[in-house]
Amino acid sequence: MDEPKTARQQMRRIARSALQRLGLYPLASRVWRRARSFAARWSNVCKELPADVDAPPYEDIPAGYDIICLPVIPWNSRFQRPQQLMREWAARGHRVFYASVVFHDDCEARVRQVGNMPGVSEMALPSPRELNVYGHLPSAADVARMVAAIDTLRRQRRIAAAVVVVQLPFWTALAERLRQQFGWPVVYDCMDDHSGFSTNSDEMLEAEEQTIATADLVVVTSDVLKKKVERRAKRTALIRNACDYEHFAAVSPLPSGEEPEVRALPTVGFYGAIAEWFDAELVAQLAASRPNWRFELIGSTYTGDVSRLAKLPNVALLGEKPYAELPRLMASWHCCIIPFKRIPLTEATNPVKAYEMLAAGKPVVAVDLPELRSLAEEGLVALADDAAGFAAAIEAAIAQDGAMPRERRRAFAAANTWRNRCDVLDEAVCSLFPLASIVVVTYNNLALNQECLGSISRHTDWPNYEVIVVDNASTDGTPEWLRELADKAVFGQRLQVICNGENRGFSGANNQGMRAARGQFLCLLNNDTVVTRGWLSTLIGHLRARPDVGLVGPVSNRVGNEAKVPVEYNTPEEMPRWAAKYCWRHDGETFPIEMLGFFCVVFPREVCERVGELDERFGVGCFEDDDYCRRAREKGYQILCARDAFVHHWLEASFQLLARQQYLDIFHENKRRYEAKWAARQHQSEDVTIETQATGLTIGGR
Repeated sequence: MDEPKTARQQMRRIARSALQRLGLYPLASRVWRRARSFAARWSNVCKELPADVDAPPYEDIPAGYDIICLPVIPWNSRFQRPQQLMREWAARGHRVFYASVVFHDDCEARVRQVGNMPGVSEMALPSPRELNVYGHLPSAADVARMVAAIDTLRRQRRIAAAVVVVQLPFWTALAERLRQQFGWPVVYDCMDDHSGFSTNSDEMLEAEEQTIATADLVVVTSDVLKKKVERRAKRTALIRNACDYEHFAAVSPLPSGEEPEVRALPTVGFYGAIAEWFDAELVAQLAASRPNWRFELIGSTYTGDVSRLAKLPNVALLGEKPYAELPRLMASWHCCIIPFKRIPLTEATNPVKAYEMLAAGKPVVAVDLPELRSLAEEGLVALADDAAGFAAAIEAAIAQDGAMPRERRRAFAAANTWRNRCDVLDEAVCSLFPLASIVVVTYNNLALNQECLGSISRHTDWPNYEVIVVDNASTDGTPEWLRELADKAVFGQRLQVICNGENRGFSGANNQGMRAARGQFLCLLNNDTVVTRGWLSTLIGHLRARPDVGLVGPVSNRVGNEAKVPVEYNTPEEMPRWAAKYCWRHDGETFPIEMLGFFCVVFPREVCERVGELDERFGVGCFEDDDYCRRAREKGYQILCARDAFVHHWLEASFQLLARQQYLDIFHENKRRYEAKWAARQHQSEDVTIETQATGLTIGGR
């Protein structure tokens, strides 16, 4: 190990001597140091993926878009809205990549699973270690490093459809770059009035203005915030805070307030940040006026002034406590308080702890905040303005406490859970993606139909899609199975089934499906296919990035043109792992192609409107794809094949139900019709086979 180092040192001495003789040494030394520093810092920005690097371990990824969360607090901080929503998303089968607020000097994102939460990973990004998300904004170079790291992670983890959730203005520039580069929509989860934080600079507030104006969706937690942002945002959604009901409902009830000792010696509690917005003076006055009461305050006092509280013998400052311990600590409280100062920051706040305290069944007394007034009108909380008002309200709440009031509080909390909120948020996020309509034509082959539709359900991460199945008079139980499937929750409301009384052929049935489709993007998918993770998102991504492209299709194991690729799997079970590795190695790669086999093709609705429907002169099948691609090229559209999307194709499943001569008769007749239509010979050999003809199509849904 020492010899190479000694040799390098000797070479440096020789070079230094030569430069000194020429009088260039000081300048050359400075240039070299700067160049070396620059190269080390930015090598990851332009770094190509090494050809000899093995693909990452295969993950059996559930269907669902991914979430890139750019948060306001660390994951291991107080467990609040950011972590609660991400946990709920993960519980639905989405992968969550939760950014760390601490950076490192490596090139790639460091990813680790969070505790015992499958689906949630903390993602530490490269940037200067001294970068403070609460006091600084990243430079353009910092953003470039982060984007490069996330790009590598995207390829490694097969992230195709994703949403970027921003919760702090610091991340604005990064979110915008991710949208530009990958087409991921941006959601700004605006939880607070950031102008109310003393730590926020004018530069940070300007960044928030940009976030509000450019985000695809701005989510707000209160009416005050909604009024503040709705005129500047493209789209807003009011999604208030909520509670982890099961966690806080585990708090056991105390004896009734009718007990004399409860009224005489109650314990009053608060948890949360005891910060600049916490009215410590109000609590001190309250505690001084009720020396027989015990006050337990849980939370960090980092930016709060608790000097007077610390001197009071009946006040216990317990410090920060783990989220898991809160129910145990709250069990002895007779009443909870929310003693915030009335400032713009808190006026715009929808307090999470109000929902949690009600879930625990505890009486709550709070200052008169706008978001708590409706709860007060329902008798769920009491409002007060000063220490005397708090004391009277606490006494009344304890005296009136009992089984019925506790039941009402918990019922309200049970109807306002993070699960409910995530339902609303998920629906809003899905609507940010254009609707895609997948048309599948079936004709017998029940087992293949089941495998095809099952793979769509398992592996389609594009969040906004519908499936339209048109059955061409199957007689093997397919129509009955499709009707049963439509009644189940496999596809939710996404599935529409059309059963024909006769076989209308491939073109006719697909035209039926396209007429019923509502999507901005249309996909024709054969029933003898098995799709893989990211298939639809990747194909739509290429169309959105290239407005000149009219049709795009994947590579496959069996198709009669250059879209066919050699595969290294032997069973359907081996296919997803191989496909993930293949698409990883060919990320972003496409090539122009004259004709796409319509076993899987995606195109914008406007292409269908300009080019028209499939030509039904071709009857049960063959040459309608050649015809359609030629018509699309005549309209000026490019046609692409995507190497980073793979769809397994069993090939000619319905043709195999026919005698070979019957198939050849259909092929030759449609070949004649095609050539008569276009007055050109496309196929030179009469000795055609399934493998050499360029269509890869089948009869009546194949």
